[in-house]
Amino acid sequence: MNLAWVDCSIDKLLTLYPGIHPYAAMIDRWAFKPVWDEVGEEVDLSRVLATEEQLLTHYGIERSYENNWIDEALRSGHLVLLPCDLFYMPHAKVFYGKEHAGHYIVVRELLPDGSYLIFDDHPAFCGGMDRTALKTAHDALGLPYQRFVPGMLQVTDASAIGYVSRMLKADSFYLSNFAQRLLASEETVLRKCMILKATRHFHHRLYGFIRMVDAAPLPLGEGEAVSELRQSIVQYIDDWRVTVNLATRVLLQPALPIWDRLQNRLENHQESEALLPNAADRFLELLHAAETKG
Repeated sequence: MNLAWVDCSIDKLLTLYPGIHPYAAMIDRWAFKPVWDEVGEEVDLSRVLATEEQLLTHYGIERSYENNWIDEALRSGHLVLLPCDLFYMPHAKVFYGKEHAGHYIVVRELLPDGSYLIFDDHPAFCGGMDRTALKTAHDALGLPYQRFVPGMLQVTDASAIGYVSRMLKADSFYLSNFAQRLLASEETVLRKCMILKATRHFHHRLYGFIRMVDAAPLPLGEGEAVSELRQSIVQYIDDWRVTVNLATRVLLQPALPIWDRLQNRLENHQESEALLPNAADRFLELLHAAETKG
C-alpha cells in the first residue's frame, strides 16, 4: 500500500523508529490552526506538538532540542532531525532557488571528508551534502534541531489501541472553524485569498486520519463502515484542495469573477463542520469494538 505523506516531522520519526504504531503516531497531525495578523500568515501548531510529546513519552523515546551544530550528536550515535530551508536544498527541485519552505531531513552520518549523508522521503533523496551547503540551509531557518537517543519501549498492540482511545478527540479539526473566521473577517478579498493560499501545504496533514483508519486493527466484518469513513475524509481533503486552488486563481487573475464561487465553498466547509468530528467518533467506536473483542 502506498502511504500518503502527512508531514516531514512525523514521517521522519516513523523512519527513525519503525516500532511506533502508525495509527498512534498520526493523532492530531491535522490539528493546526491557521492564524493571521497585519504582518502575515502563520500556523499555530501547539496542539500538534503537545500530542507529539505524549507520543514520545508513551513509546519511551528521548528527544532534546539542540542549538549547537550536529557533529557531536552524530559521533555519539544519536539520531538527528535537522530543520532546513528547501530553498537551499538541491534535491528539492520544486523549491530549490525558487521558494522558501521549512522542512525536516534526517542526517544519517558524518562522512570522513566532513560532508553528511542525508535522507529525505519527500522529495525522495538519499545522498551526500557538503558542510557549507547544509549549514546554510539550516541556518536560514534559525531553529534548533531534534536529537534522539536510539532505542524505545516495546509497546504492545493493546497498549497502542488504549493510547489512541485516550488521545483521539473529535475537537481537533480546525479547518471549518478557520473558514468561518475568514469569512467573518474584515480583510480584503485578496488578503483572504493570501491567507487561504498559506494553508496549501497543510491540508494534506488530514491524510494522517486516513492512515489511522488504514493501519488500525479495526474489527473484521466492518469493511463497509471503514470504507465510508475513509471516503468521507478523502472527500473533505479534495474539497479543501479545490478551495485553496481557487484562492490561488483569484490572486493570479483578480479580474475574473471567482470570489463568489470561493465564498460559497467556504460557506459549504462551514456547513460540513461536523463531518470530521463525526468521522473521529465513528473511528473510535470501531476501535473500541476491536479493543473489546481483543
